[in-house]
Amino acid sequence: MGSSYLETFKAGTENIHPGLSVDCVIISFHEQKMKILLNKYKLNKLWMLPGGLVHKNEDVDEAVQRVLFQRTGLTNIKLRQFYLFGKKDRCNIDNNRELLESYGVSPDDIPNLMSRYATMGYFAFVRYDQVSLSEDDADLSMWFDIDKIPKLSHDHNEIINRAIKHIRLLIDIIPIGYELLPEEFTIVELRKIYEGILGEELDKRNFRKRMLTSELIVSLDKKRETDPYPQPNLYSFNMKRIEELLDL
Repeated sequence: MGSSYLETFKAGTENIHPGLSVDCVIISFHEQKMKILLNKYKLNKLWMLPGGLVHKNEDVDEAVQRVLFQRTGLTNIKLRQFYLFGKKDRCNIDNNRELLESYGVSPDDIPNLMSRYATMGYFAFVRYDQVSLSEDDADLSMWFDIDKIPKLSHDHNEIINRAIKHIRLLIDIIPIGYELLPEEFTIVELRKIYEGILGEELDKRNFRKRMLTSELIVSLDKKRETDPYPQPNLYSFNMKRIEELLDL
């Protein structure tokens, strides 16, 4: 893991599908904050989304699974396509040229990066404690708070914004949170996830009632004893109900 992009630069273009890439908005939850994973070449100024060029011998869905493994060490993650980004000026060609030259790679050897390419956007929810961030002499990865994303390379800020809007539209249709929280959790933790996505505070009582009425969660007859007083009640996800919704 880690140096995959630099290795791709050096390997040439024989196995690269021309003009097509994938970018993934990887979302997690840690210390009551929603997080998005970004990565950066150490010689590059701007952070960007985990992504890469599609190989000729793989499906687009296979390509994004490969990228996710390279960036997080995770496999078999539920990834959802949400938009194809293909504006004619979406790629910063000058930045690509500068990056290649900083690694001693001729832009002529990677013609795909010297022209516009379309990228398929995906998003995925992952458990924070299950992610192993890559870092080596080529590039590094880091979590950023969802409301503190810096200026990114290419159109990656737009990709994140559209992913969040897409999730907001589906928030009453697809179950949210079960991929982010442990088996037992508090209602506050679940509410913080919804608030992080929606960008607004939610009424505590109405949220709890709404979640229980939806049958997405089940109240457990136990409390989190490690927390200071008052010890919060614990809940678990109703996986039968969640699987029913995922099959819709």
